Amino acid sequence: MRTIQIDNDTYQVPADWDELTPDQLRYLARITREEQPIGQLKLLMLLYCLRARVARHPKLWKPLIHLKVGTESPRVRIRIRRKSYWLTPEEVNLMADQFGWLVTSRKGEYCLQPLRTVNPCPVLRIRLHRLKGPDDNLFDITFEQYMYMQTYLDALAADPAKLDCLLACLWHTGRRFDINRLEHDAKIIRHLPAEVKMMLYWFILGSIQNFADCYPRVFSGGSGKIAGNVLDSQFRLLDSLAAHDMTKKDDVRRGLFIDALYAMDEQLRIQEEMKEKMQRR
Repeated sequence: MRTIQIDNDTYQVPADWDELTPDQLRYLARITREEQPIGQLKLLMLLYCLRARVARHPKLWKPLIHLKVGTESPRVRIRIRRKSYWLTPEEVNLMADQFGWLVTSRKGEYCLQPLRTVNPCPVLRIRLHRLKGPDDNLFDITFEQYMYMQTYLDALAADPAKLDCLLACLWHTGRRFDINRLEHDAKIIRHLPAEVKMMLYWFILGSIQNFADCYPRVFSGGSGKIAGNVLDSQFRLLDSLAAHDMTKKDDVRRGLFIDALYAMDEQLRIQEEMKEKMQRR
């Protein structure tokens, strides 16, 4: 958490994605459903996390103020819970900059950088259904779940409706994931509010990015995608882990993805060492 001091009072705000509460994350998902100026996005998050209100001032709410009446005040009143403070717009914007970690710059444009690795909804309750979700960082998902998750992630770019199927790869009604129930679970997940789906999607992206950071040999360019053709790489890895034995492939599919990831990383490390030795000769 980051500390903000105003006069003699101190307040704390989240310092990264994992410190956002589920309510704060859901609010972020709601306000980003439409394009927001970066400054306004950070200000809205600051006010929500502090449970504060601030008067509309041209230097704070430029997109929302079209009519200027009277003299512009050099200070603005901000109420945090039961206390009031008079601050300059620059001081308020400086506090809002504490949420700069929400965004990143890519090719001159700013966009959200979801690095969430803590599951905001370990259990989903939708109508009369209960869906069990994964652990933080996706540490308990199986290799089979990852295969289908990656497949639907790729399909999502062409068809946003695939988001329900993507989420059903990780949140399922049974005790264990069953591909035969994926469509059934996706129909249940379809009833979730859009902002909750976005929260879960951010968690998936953040966890995959964490895998990419921990295993750079396996993932290309730190993007969270396996190097090379995704589907081909998955089946090659499955065949390699099963030692080319068809009878063992079901056991590998049900095994933990983190174990398969470690095995793949170790294979690549050995290949790199062998290549270096060959080049020295």
